[in-house]
Amino acid sequence: MKYNWKDLFVDAAIVAVVLGVLALIIGSFPATFSKVLPFLK
Repeated sequence: MKYNWKDLFVDAAIVAVVLGVLALIIGSFPATFSKVLPFLK
């Protein structure tokens, strides 16, 4: 199976979007995360 540069670019774009959304969510709701984190441990 050949993996070309276009596939790599698409994967990188998807990862960048996901990371950007996660960063926005975490940045927007620090209070929510500080409440949720104790339950995750």
